Amino acid sequence: MSAELIKEHIPGFAACTIEKGKIVWSGYYGYQDVERKIPVTKGTLFMIASVSKTITAAALMQLYAKGKFRLDDDINKYLDFKVVNPTYPTIPVTFRQLLRHRSSIADNHEYLGQFWNVNKGDPTIPLSAFLKNYLSVTGANFNKEKNFYGYPPGSYQVYSNIGFALIGYLVERIAGEPFDQFCKKRIFEPLSMNNTAWFLRDLDSNQVARPYYYSDSLHQFVSYGFGGYPDFPAGQLRTSADQLASFLIGWTQNGKWSGKQVMDSATIQLMTPDFVDLGFYTWILYPMENGKILYSHPGGDNGALSYIMFDPSTKKGLVLLANGRIKAGEIRKIINLLFNRTP
Repeated sequence: MSAELIKEHIPGFAACTIEKGKIVWSGYYGYQDVERKIPVTKGTLFMIASVSKTITAAALMQLYAKGKFRLDDDINKYLDFKVVNPTYPTIPVTFRQLLRHRSSIADNHEYLGQFWNVNKGDPTIPLSAFLKNYLSVTGANFNKEKNFYGYPPGSYQVYSNIGFALIGYLVERIAGEPFDQFCKKRIFEPLSMNNTAWFLRDLDSNQVARPYYYSDSLHQFVSYGFGGYPDFPAGQLRTSADQLASFLIGWTQNGKWSGKQVMDSATIQLMTPDFVDLGFYTWILYPMENGKILYSHPGGDNGALSYIMFDPSTKKGLVLLANGRIKAGEIRKIINLLFNRTP
């Protein structure tokens, strides 16, 4: 594995495989900090980018399991500002649509680039204010053409980061507490993910992997610095490979972890049923070379790459995290190598 990382200019990498409800293999390679020659270890924390969406969805479904909302509810029943597609104001946006990226809420890259394309640490705009200004017709950053698609909610599936940020805010509204604190109490602490957090301020920066890109002209790694953005429930979580494996173990064991029922088994089967043809939410299907179809979710950001995946029939799973980007063809090779390895 080290040879592949050197060839692909990946500064640091961590991975775990799980089987039968436990970690059966883990590996740590390269550096979390190239300049200081700090190696990646079991405790290294990585930005997991859009893999965060699996956690955000799990948080929402904790509330669903308690009967706090129904999937086809109009989300405006739970918000303090109104969200509708301005072209189709009478068609409600629902929880089901948000979880399946069918809300018709668009990512306005022209506006969002000021947050996504720079690395300036934790966001300074509160989630509520950011979303209200983006989604409400009276908001300062509302744009009918760029913030929403020109088709009705529920009609097409198009990946929406803002939609998942809105899920995070709906958790806040329904639970009556900040999204990050809800996740800490209901997911991270029960799963012993005690060094996992949405914000840098809640972590020891000496344990966080620095994000890098490789400069062909300088022939060296260059650090982006630590990033963050106001739509943080869509992709800003930082954790280690082993801790994320704890979440995956809980998920694949129908919500049980270390003898405790942490997540509701019925909602896990709703989100990722054992038979994929029944329909699924948030997770993405990943075809393996041997014909197996896995549930997965990738993540990518400035100097960050991540994957979480599992086989719904065997419950075998894989977590991999890196503080650099890997070409699509190479990451497929690495995934096949790791997922099919013998413990």
